[in-house]
Amino acid sequence: MRYMGSKQRFVKELLPILLEYREQGQYYVEPFAGGMNVICHVTGNRIANDKNYYLIEMWKGLCSGLEYPKEIPKDLYDTARDIYNGIERGENHQLNMASDLIGWIGWMGSANGRFFDGGYSGKSKTKIGTTRDYIKEAISNIEKQLPSMLGVEFSSSDYQDMIIPEKSIIYCDIPYKGTKQYSTSKYFDHKKFFDWCRQMKKIGHTVFVSEYEAPTDFELVWEKAAKSSLSANGVCGGSKESSERLYKL
Repeated sequence: MRYMGSKQRFVKELLPILLEYREQGQYYVEPFAGGMNVICHVTGNRIANDKNYYLIEMWKGLCSGLEYPKEIPKDLYDTARDIYNGIERGENHQLNMASDLIGWIGWMGSANGRFFDGGYSGKSKTKIGTTRDYIKEAISNIEKQLPSMLGVEFSSSDYQDMIIPEKSIIYCDIPYKGTKQYSTSKYFDHKKFFDWCRQMKKIGHTVFVSEYEAPTDFELVWEKAAKSSLSANGVCGGSKESSERLYKL
C-alpha cells in the first residue's frame, strides 16, 4: 500500500534479519503497521496494529471480502474528509459514513498517501505529457497486496496498550524523529517509546526498531543509504540521501 515512509523497497533485506531466529508458531507483531508493506511478506501468526482506526477498519473490511468504490471523484472525497474532520473536531455534521469507507477514501484518494492531509490526488499530467491516475494506481497496489494479508490479526490502539503474545518478534517502524508526521503521530514521545522497548525485552520479546538514530543500548544491525523525500537523517524537505537503519535491542 502507498504510504509515507514505506519500507517496501527494503523488505527483501529486512526480513532475513527480522525473522532469522523465528520459531514455529511465534508471533510477528507490528505496533506501527501503516501501509502493511513489511507484514504482508511475513507468513504464520501475525498482528498488525496501527493507531489510525480508519486504516485498520479498512483492512478488516478488505480481508472480510467487502468491496469499495473503484472510482473516487472529488466530491465523494470532500464529503468523506468533511465527515472525518467533523468527527475529529467534534463538529455537528448531518452526514454519516462507515469508518472503513472513510479509511478507503482517505487512503486511496489522498496525495502521497497522507490520509486527508495531502489533498485530493486524482489524475494529473506528467512532465512528459502523459496522465497518471493516482487513485487507480493506489487501488491496484492494494489489490495485489490483499491476498497476502488474509489471516492477519488486526488491532487499533496506542502501542503501549497492545496485548502482545508471549515471546513475540516485535518490529517497530516508528515516526522518525524530526520528520513530517501523520496527524495520529504528532508529538510522538521517542524517549517513552524506547523505554517501552526495554520493558518488552525484559519480559521476553525480541525487539527491532527502524529509525535514523537510537540509544546506545540498541545495536545497529542493518544500514543502507537511500534517496528520500521525507528527510535525510532527520532533516525534512527535498529529495536527498539518508541512511535507513534497523536496530535490535
